[in-house]
Amino acid sequence: MAGKFELYFDDAKQYRFRLTGDDGATLMTSEPYTDKPTAVSGINGIRDCASTALISDLTDGDGNETE
Repeated sequence: MAGKFELYFDDAKQYRFRLTGDDGATLMTSEPYTDKPTAVSGINGIRDCASTALISDLTDGDGNETE
């Protein structure tokens, strides 16, 4: 899957980014950032973390959340 990060301004003129899948669907959207370098740093943080992130299943197998 070859997704991409899109950096954009929201309605409040804050920087945000979203990760889209190869089909164009939005997979995640960031919090707002006041400046571009910080937003780009957020993208790099996601890229670094996601490649090695563990999956933590918080469901019981029937679709219910566990404590």
